[in-house]
Amino acid sequence: MMNDEDILKKLEDSTKNATRHQLETLQSILERQSGVRYLQPYLSGCCAPIDAATYKRAVPLSCYDDYADHINQLADGDHGQNDQPLLSVDPLVCFFYSSGTSSKKPKLIPYFDSALSKAASQIAHQGSIAILRRLFPPKHDVNKILFFIYSDNKTTTKAGFKVMAASAFPLQGLIGAFSFFESKWEQLCDDLENGYPCLDITEVAMRDSVIEVLGGPQPDLSKRIRSICGESNWSGIFSKLWPNVRYIKCVTTGSMRQYCSKIKYYAGEVPVLGGDYFASECYVGVNLDIAQPPQTTRFLMLPTAAYFEFLPFDMEKNEAVGEETVDFSGVEIGKMYEVVVTTYRGFYRYRLGDIVKVVDFYNSSPRVEFVMRAPKSSFEIISERDLMSAMESFQMMLRNVMAVEIVEFAGYTNLESSPKKLMIFVEIREGCTKLRDSVAILRRCCSSLEDAFGSVYKVQRDRGEISPLSVSIVKPGTFDRLLQVAIEKGAPASQYKPPKIVRNREIVEFMEGCSLVTVRLDSLDG
Repeated sequence: MMNDEDILKKLEDSTKNATRHQLETLQSILERQSGVRYLQPYLSGCCAPIDAATYKRAVPLSCYDDYADHINQLADGDHGQNDQPLLSVDPLVCFFYSSGTSSKKPKLIPYFDSALSKAASQIAHQGSIAILRRLFPPKHDVNKILFFIYSDNKTTTKAGFKVMAASAFPLQGLIGAFSFFESKWEQLCDDLENGYPCLDITEVAMRDSVIEVLGGPQPDLSKRIRSICGESNWSGIFSKLWPNVRYIKCVTTGSMRQYCSKIKYYAGEVPVLGGDYFASECYVGVNLDIAQPPQTTRFLMLPTAAYFEFLPFDMEKNEAVGEETVDFSGVEIGKMYEVVVTTYRGFYRYRLGDIVKVVDFYNSSPRVEFVMRAPKSSFEIISERDLMSAMESFQMMLRNVMAVEIVEFAGYTNLESSPKKLMIFVEIREGCTKLRDSVAILRRCCSSLEDAFGSVYKVQRDRGEISPLSVSIVKPGTFDRLLQVAIEKGAPASQYKPPKIVRNREIVEFMEGCSLVTVRLDSLDG
């Protein structure tokens, strides 16, 4: 068994001749999978061994819709005609759910029992653990990990395959847990004193489990928590509740960045560490410097995790530039790209939907920053990144002018109206009852918000192709209810991320029904 230094050396060695490792990775995948039904129409006339240039010329870029029929067949138990596998020659084990955040239904991601994928993932996982242990050497007296996991019920497909959420620890889940704790800590203390949960907890198995763990009334623990939570300032509460806590680790990039200030408030002096770059389809990159703040988190692309391509992306036009990709050796520092993967588990030249920026190279492997999710079409007038950046400034203004805090937000572009219309939905933590008396102030803040949007929006706005901005303040709890609706439709709770760019009209109608105040910048009375 390798020790941490051996693992890190192996990780290091894989980055020294990244292009060669990438070609070997692609060769390994094609040698095993080139006969599957998905690839046969493209590769049947190609002579083995198939090189990277031939593969990219023959096989088109793909998205989830290109695999949906095959995946549904697998879920129903149809593994292919004449013993020809649909997507992979390896045995199908189960399915994972994607988040289902912006689509009407979550995506089913098949998980095949691939020895090659296991080997690649193992070194990535072990490397990540070794990096953590190097920063925080193990202590015999501090050997526990507390996970905050929003667990789902496992479901099964028609053919009996389990469907579950991929492991994820998004920051908003931790924020949600502590926001709930802020509203319920007094009840928790009462329950500890009594030795059993209140009647609000109706699940019998959960009640019995809590009663068993408590083993009777816990007045001392109740008193301690009451004294901590009864303070007006919750800054640094993590270390007050858990004095031995050494760090907090969670996903902090992309849309999770908006929650970082809140988690740092709760954490106080406890370091908040960023996670690695995982996708439901494959492992992408490792975070070598986990102590860096979220805005500077960089991921080292692992050349053995999958075969990677990069599709140039134009941030000014908010769209990919053609369909000509580059590989590890072709990316340029400072440029933006959409990540394209060929995995060990049945996805081929698959557009992952992530936009990254190449910031530098570690040996010969690129290091990237996660920028945003890719837009679904070139017609979108605002990107996730534009919205996130504008809302950071909007939050500061609301906090200073109206003493309110934004809990959550989302944007929607109505492409069917003429001219097009951008709507922003905002949930705030406090001050909702005074909003009707503060429309003028809110309007000034909203005007500044519009000024902060990206170039695509500004150009079209100046041309009169976009209506004036509409901002709706929604009822407290609206986004929590949206989570429940998504779960009812099949989205996994542990994978769910609140949508930033909404594309589902049903979600928009729900948000409009929850509106308390709407400010339209072309209207004098709001």
